[in-house]
Amino acid sequence: MIPGYANFNSTRKYGQKFTLTYRTFSEFVVSPIALGTHLGEMNEIDSDLYREGIQYGLQNGLNFIDTALNYRGMRSERDIGYVLKSLIHDKKILSRESIVVSSKAGIIPGDVMKNLFPKEYLQKVLLEPGIIQGSDLNEVEHQKHVLTPRYYQFAIAQSKQHLNLGTIDIYYVHNPEISMMALGPETFYQNMESVFSTLEDQVQCGNIRYYGLATWTGLLKSPEDNGYISIEEVVNRAKSIAGEGHHFKFIQFPLNKQFTESITFKNQLVQNEFQPLLVAAEKLGLSSTTSAPFQLGKVFKENQDPHECLQEIIQTGGVLSTMVGMKQVKHIKENIMSILPDARN
Repeated sequence: MIPGYANFNSTRKYGQKFTLTYRTFSEFVVSPIALGTHLGEMNEIDSDLYREGIQYGLQNGLNFIDTALNYRGMRSERDIGYVLKSLIHDKKILSRESIVVSSKAGIIPGDVMKNLFPKEYLQKVLLEPGIIQGSDLNEVEHQKHVLTPRYYQFAIAQSKQHLNLGTIDIYYVHNPEISMMALGPETFYQNMESVFSTLEDQVQCGNIRYYGLATWTGLLKSPEDNGYISIEEVVNRAKSIAGEGHHFKFIQFPLNKQFTESITFKNQLVQNEFQPLLVAAEKLGLSSTTSAPFQLGKVFKENQDPHECLQEIIQTGGVLSTMVGMKQVKHIKENIMSILPDARN
């Protein structure tokens, strides 16, 4: 395991080598776009592309990587771990303290390297050893989600092993709105409080630094909609566990031409006033990272300018960084060039 975690001085020094405009969280500095690792096939061809792409990105201005336990059947975390070990531990080209890594758990994963689809993984790895019980599964249509502390202890250990990291900088509860739809608000927030207690313990143990929620529509819905999550209530639950010194500091949600709610829709009640999510997050002391800038490929199908879309998003006030799914070096080069300060003129 590679020891350490991102810190302010090392990430700042990293950013000074490049001409990108970096963004500041209290404990570190990050590139305006991050290497997203959700898309792609679960095969060696795409793993080779990801490894090459991640290495290029880390050496050319992108010091933020986003992943999840379930991405590409666990290959994405392993591909990141391969590159981090090579660049940090073996070649000593980069320092661990200059790179920010986020991962997620909550959705039942599969493990393609062990030939386990999610159904088999659930049975053989989670249920039979007693890591979770059948009653812990929250199901909505074909989606299965877990909101129980034991699972997150297990998942964090798995992610650390894949990533070759002693500490993960940001760890998200992944798509919690699935559990909200299955459980209803009262039970959901109670369960979330229990998970947060475990995540605070994980911070104290040095396994993670901060935690948050990575959502799809849960934070963007109307308060009357099934699956809506109140960000103020979530923060209050974190405070009930750890007071003002809690480590719930990040949220993630889609922002693109289709999903504009975080800017335009006053759906989050904060201090007795409804605000758009980005404003609400800032008032609550949270940092916002965004996902799906290209609308899951819809931008390309509609012949929109992806670089113009990306520029528009990173210029949105309150956005710390945008997670961009990219594995090919040529696409990473293009995306870096498109967000350089001169590219806006």
